[in-house]
Parts: sequence; C-alpha cells; structure tokens
Amino acid sequence: MSLRRLFKIDWKKVFGSARAMAKRSGRTTLGIFFDLIDCYYKRGATWLNYLCFGFDFQRDPAIRDTFIAEYKDNAILFRCNAPEISRIIKDKGLFNEEYREFLGRDFIDLRKTDREDYEAFVSRFDHVFAKPARGLGGVGIEKLTREQASGQYDRLVREGKVVIEEEAQQHSELSAINANSVNTLRVCTCINERGEVTVIYMVLRVGRQGSFIDNLSAGGLYTRLSDDGRITHPCYSAKERYGAVYTHHPDTNLPFVGIQIPMIDEVKELVTRAALKNPGARYVGWDVAITPDGPIIIEGNDRPGCDLAQTYVHTKIGIVDACEKGLSVKLR
Repeated sequence: MSLRRLFKIDWKKVFGSARAMAKRSGRTTLGIFFDLIDCYYKRGATWLNYLCFGFDFQRDPAIRDTFIAEYKDNAILFRCNAPEISRIIKDKGLFNEEYREFLGRDFIDLRKTDREDYEAFVSRFDHVFAKPARGLGGVGIEKLTREQASGQYDRLVREGKVVIEEEAQQHSELSAINANSVNTLRVCTCINERGEVTVIYMVLRVGRQGSFIDNLSAGGLYTRLSDDGRITHPCYSAKERYGAVYTHHPDTNLPFVGIQIPMIDEVKELVTRAALKNPGARYVGWDVAITPDGPIIIEGNDRPGCDLAQTYVHTKIGIVDACEKGLSVKLR
C-alpha cells in the first residue's frame, strides 16, 4: 500500500483500537498492532476494517481472503461504475433529478431555483431537510421546521446546503425501533456481465435518541439482515468504544433479534428497478426508507463500503464470493 497513506493514518485511533482488540480477544496489543500493519500491506485492510471484520479473532488466511478490504479490493470494484453515472450519484441534487421516480418525496435544488421558489417550497411542509450536494456520513445536514426554514435561502446557499427535501414519513414498525430518525436500509446491488441484478446484502441502520439521522458518524447502530429481512444478530457500533455490541436498543431497551422488517420484497423490487435505470452503475449501495405507502430511496452510494456487510458480529465470512458472482469480476 502507498506510503503516503501512512502519514494520513490516525495513529492514536490505531493504538486505541489495538488495545481494545487485545482486551476482547486475549492477544497482546503489540501482536495485534503488527498483524494490523501486515493486513494493511498485504490485504489493503484499514484499522477500521480489521476491527469490524474481527481479524483479532479470525486469523485463518483462507477466511480472511473472503473479506473485501478498503484499499485493495475497492480499487477493482469501483471501476465497475461508469464515471459519468458515479458523478450523478455523488451529487445529491443530480441524483434526485435522475432517480426522481424512486424518491417518494419532493425536493428542490437551490442551484437551479430562486428565493421565491424556495419560500414556496418550504411553506408546504412541517419539516424539510437541507443537505450539501456532496458529502458523506450526514455531515452538514439540517432538519428545519417550516418556521425555521423561512428566510434561510441566502444562508443555505452560502453554506452549500442547496438540496432541500421534504421529510420522509417512516413506517410505524420502523418507528417502534427508533422514532428519532428515519431508520434506513443500505441495500447493495450488483449487475453482472449479462445485465442481471443481484441484491448481495441488506443492512439496517438504526438511529439514537437526540439525532435526526441514523448515520454511524452520529452514533447510529447497524445490523445485517437475513435475505427475508429479519434481524438475526445484535446491532453494532464501530464509533463507540472501538466496537460495541447491542442486543437491545440503548435508548428504548427494545430487543433487536427477531424483528421482521416490513415490505422486504418491495424493497428488493425497488432497488432492482433503480439499478437497471443506469446499468453503467453496476455496484451501488441504495439507502432506502420504508414509509407507510412503501419503500423509497433516500440516496445512492457509488462506494457502498466494506464494513457494514462484513462485521464479525453478523457474519464469519466476507462478501468476496458474492461480489465476484454479482459483478463478474475476479478478486481472488
């Protein structure tokens, strides 16, 4: 791996994670650290990959080879997406225009509208979300009431929060898990050389009290779902204490295992149709909300990420085989 990346690593977090993993696995901190560096060079795995994959527990090279890692494998997988489509997916305003039929809610882009259009739009809704056109992890997103949004056109344009969206209404069964935010599904689709779409994994993300987004950077939790949409394993957070496992929601004490997510067949049908709209985007993670009227797409991700689908709490093997079959590529 590039030596330049070594200077960008947060070594404090690396050593902190090594100590935490040594404690949970019974290995030495130094042993974990050198193994982590070895995995970085040989497999392209970041320290967060190592932590989430549970490589402190799993030392079998054959099993480790089943995991997609950040730097080595993603370099191949990201080439499965045509640059012109990736550009659209990365920009929330362009994405909304391109995939309007799948959104199930209204929006405007302040780069294409004026103050009068903005005021008319925000006056129609109790709440709106103001988002930067580009960005990850929910950074910079605001949730505004009708009164708070009024008169904010200049500020939002100045701050680059130019994508204004109607609030999505969440299905009651998802609100029962956490009502503070819309709890979204990350659903990853692959398109093979024959143009066939495969859903290779579904992950439920769950928000926390005090946050209107479910992103992991905001303290959100996640768990991988079974093929029929059931929660079969506890939730996990990599942000908290270098990896925390939750059998119950920490704010409501609701047990996770056994919950059936509604409308899973409709979710799969929705993302399949979205994937086929632009087959040049062969590897996409769709963030899906489930409303009382059915699933809708919140946004797309041309870099779905490695950790969500391969966390040791949820699986003992990685998704290399699924990606190879789903994308008609060779990774091993």
